[in-house]
Amino acid sequence: MQRLFPIILLAFISNSALANTEILHWWTSPGEQAALHVLEQQLNDHNISYTPSAVIGGGGDTAMMVLQARALAGNAPDIVQLEGPNIKAWDDIGLLYSLNSIAKDEHWDEKFYPLSVNINKTSHGYVALPLSLHRLNWLWVNQRLLKRLQLSVPTNWTDMLEVMEKAKNAGVQPLALGARQWQVNQLFESIVIGTGGVDFYLSTLVDLDVKKINSAQMRYALNVFRRISKITGQTLPNMDWDTATKQLIDDKALFQIGGDWILGDLLAQQIAVPNHIGCYSAPSAVNSYLYNMDSLIFVKSKHFEHSTAINIAKALADKAFQTQFNRSKGSIPSRRDIAIDDFNDCQKKSYDDFHYAINNGLAIPSMTDSMAINPVAQQAINSEIYRFFRNSAVSDNDVITRIISIAESNE
Repeated sequence: MQRLFPIILLAFISNSALANTEILHWWTSPGEQAALHVLEQQLNDHNISYTPSAVIGGGGDTAMMVLQARALAGNAPDIVQLEGPNIKAWDDIGLLYSLNSIAKDEHWDEKFYPLSVNINKTSHGYVALPLSLHRLNWLWVNQRLLKRLQLSVPTNWTDMLEVMEKAKNAGVQPLALGARQWQVNQLFESIVIGTGGVDFYLSTLVDLDVKKINSAQMRYALNVFRRISKITGQTLPNMDWDTATKQLIDDKALFQIGGDWILGDLLAQQIAVPNHIGCYSAPSAVNSYLYNMDSLIFVKSKHFEHSTAINIAKALADKAFQTQFNRSKGSIPSRRDIAIDDFNDCQKKSYDDFHYAINNGLAIPSMTDSMAINPVAQQAINSEIYRFFRNSAVSDNDVITRIISIAESNE
């Protein structure tokens, strides 16, 4: 991406005018659309004209490719949904409007969690607006199927494998999982945390410590990952996460492992949560909170003025809006001054778990979901992990060697 930055800069200078403020995003599932409707209503209430540009592909990878292509073509969107280190990468080339004036006036440093501040602030100050906090290491359970099979919710990965085998032998799909790379890789993150602990996860998938990557502990995590690939079948259906969630809803799958955007979809479809679909920490999560965060950046151009960006940021930083947006999306707010008394029970659990995690050093960024390392290394590692899951001919030594090579080139 860095090689493209000078070209992108020239492309932005030649932007042509657009009639409305355009927001590029990947909120396309039922729950995400419900949250987007809240955002649209907020902009309408503030007399802000708005054009949505949705990119299908729940992990955002496709949206990032669209963003780069449009930037090169001189037709960049005004506002973009973005995550983690990507924010700094785009700010480094001087293309993002500063939000420091509104942040100072409205005391963002005090109103947002320090974690939210650190992600959305660079050396230039605030260049992005945080919207929501998602927990990723959730285990979603179809309670009806669990009861019918007379099984218990697994609390560790040994039990998880046994329960999945029993479900498969009983003719029940054990895990709702599509073939999208990010879905598979988030499963691996939960396995690494659950089998090695938080420090091991941070050493291997955030700090990229070669000695920890090349370890018996990593081989064990990969072995669990491989066993799940065999249980589920390596020829996974070509579907997005929300289609996988529909299998859970329709009593066709026992489990789904993934972020609480799944909760947003369940609520949007009026599913009884947690009575029909229950929320549990992923096996052996050890009170960890694997997170990602939705943020918005505001892109400089001739047709999109700084004053307009500030007005929109002010509207979307609003406490009442962020409350309603997160309630719909299944997430918890990035603002720490929002009460969640009327949120779903799973969101209340997420809120409590988050506070425990940040107070005990257990809140950890998702490598897979763009929160931990630079985008180039992230994509390379994700590809290797995914290839291991889909191809039984790839050994644990193969994937470890490749990840070490990526880690060393990232130094």
